[in-house]
Amino acid sequence: MFKSISFFTLFLIVTFFNCSLFLNAQTTFVLDDVAPSGIDEPTYYLSGSFNEWEPGNTRYKFEKKQDGKYYTKPLVFEDATIMFLVTRGSWETVEVEGDGLPVLTRKISFAQPIDSLHLKISGWADIEGRAISAKKITVKVTEIPKSTPPDAPIYIAGNFNGWVPGDKRYKLLKADDGSYHIDVPLYYPRLAYKFTRGNWYTVEGKAYGRPRNDRFKLISNETLNEPLIEQISYWEDQSSGLFNPYTLILILAGIQGIFLIFIINSYDNNNRIANRVLSVLLLLLAIILLTRVSLYDRDIYNSYPRLSLFQDLVYFLYAPIFFIYIKKLLKIPSNPKAPNHWWYFVPFMVQVIVYLLFFFEPLHQFIDRAVSRFYPSEIYITIGGIALLFNIWFWFKIRQVIKNYLKNIENTYSYDQDINYLNTIMLLKGGCLLLWVLIFIVGGYGYIMTNSLSTLTLFLVDSIWILFSLTVFLLGYYAIKQPAIFKIHEVKEVIPKANTNDNEFLQLKEKLIQCMEIEKVFLDPALSLPELAQKLQTNVHLLSRTINDGFDKNFRDYVNEYRVTTFIEKVNKEGYRNHTFLGIALDVGFNSKSSFNRSFKKITGKTPREYFKA
Repeated sequence: MFKSISFFTLFLIVTFFNCSLFLNAQTTFVLDDVAPSGIDEPTYYLSGSFNEWEPGNTRYKFEKKQDGKYYTKPLVFEDATIMFLVTRGSWETVEVEGDGLPVLTRKISFAQPIDSLHLKISGWADIEGRAISAKKITVKVTEIPKSTPPDAPIYIAGNFNGWVPGDKRYKLLKADDGSYHIDVPLYYPRLAYKFTRGNWYTVEGKAYGRPRNDRFKLISNETLNEPLIEQISYWEDQSSGLFNPYTLILILAGIQGIFLIFIINSYDNNNRIANRVLSVLLLLLAIILLTRVSLYDRDIYNSYPRLSLFQDLVYFLYAPIFFIYIKKLLKIPSNPKAPNHWWYFVPFMVQVIVYLLFFFEPLHQFIDRAVSRFYPSEIYITIGGIALLFNIWFWFKIRQVIKNYLKNIENTYSYDQDINYLNTIMLLKGGCLLLWVLIFIVGGYGYIMTNSLSTLTLFLVDSIWILFSLTVFLLGYYAIKQPAIFKIHEVKEVIPKANTNDNEFLQLKEKLIQCMEIEKVFLDPALSLPELAQKLQTNVHLLSRTINDGFDKNFRDYVNEYRVTTFIEKVNKEGYRNHTFLGIALDVGFNSKSSFNRSFKKITGKTPREYFKA
């Protein structure tokens, strides 16, 4: 099963890189239909991300042909995706919609060769007059990053100019006090904008090279005369991206996960199947963590933005694989009535189908959908919500398996198996789920109140990934300190059989008491129910019933009661006054301090120190 999953994952990676390639083919831009400009011989230019948004670059000039249409010469672009608009030589004469509103920057991807691209121009900014008649508001920047290059131009881009990052009309003016200001037109009640230094590579961002959400303000007549005061904290191109405290934790966790695969599989034990499943889980964690880290590198992200979807594959993969690992580790027998494990991966398959539709989209459409302000977030919210419920369901399912195992093991072994680390992992996963729920609460509140809480949401997301990565560190710690946790013994469920006669029951009970009090078999830290049954020449089921019904205890509590009683006797003896509690506890059959303390308090109702102080 896991070979199939690995093969399928490899297929996704190959598909991803195939979708990331583009061809440097020549493309001719054609103006089929152009709105009147009031000029006899107008000149049109292509302006975009490929020429620093220069509005009148003659290299990108349109020429009129005999058919009355305008053509550029064949152009070759270095980038897989370009953004552009058509101008008549300046930003005052940029194309607009027929009603005078700004045209959203046009985008095109070159995953497939495009010989010609046909355009229609509905209007011109200087003709329609919306920019002249629109109300304006002043935007003032009082602080910019200290690392800003001297004399670097600062622009504002937004829904008032189609999000052109280097629009010369909206270059901020520097005042004597060091602040910057600009008046921008208002076409919509909600003003959305960002600051740049001329292109999207030099846009404002957050610490560690992270992109920041669009700024937006709801403008009313009452606030129109009040300037918008802003501060720019970071530029994306100047912030350290790949290496920072947060990503270093994820990097170390990913690398450690890979090393753990080799360490765990080097153990010589009888639980290789569980360790192989754990290896698949660790490989998944390593890939997901390192993929998330790679998104902090601007060059990697700009070249392979589809990597942003790979981290989401953990939604429906981690929980079922972890569940299978727990069952293999604890050697839980398969229930013939339970569904095949393959059914647990159906949600993952559905998610992959949905995401493959995104993979095959043109690159600019994918970016708009996945990472920009225009994507329909409902699809991601729906997937995230279903994934949250899916993982919560598995969390309780795994918790029940562990709980049943611990309950059954008390009827089989007199000592604790080393599975406390599973409880710690479950605690970490529970913390992740609580933060996940909180993200939906915060997001819902922000949506209802029309208030952006992106900073808090981002903090919660980062916290989840930190907790998630701690799983790898935890497994690494136990793999080195307590390698026995990967060698858990099989525990067979004790099922009572048919009733025996009272005489046989009483005889076995008497033999058991003699074995415990005279032979003191409880001093063996590894004493188990099958071993004791063999010693008493009986079967496991009858012995278990004798202990349960005859002493009203499970096997572990029955044995530990003798150990605690012997411990108390030894502490009260003169010859043991200089011994530590732990030393005596190990001497009477306990295998750990935690097991001793837990059993002592369960039997006496007090801790050892409280008991002997009384």
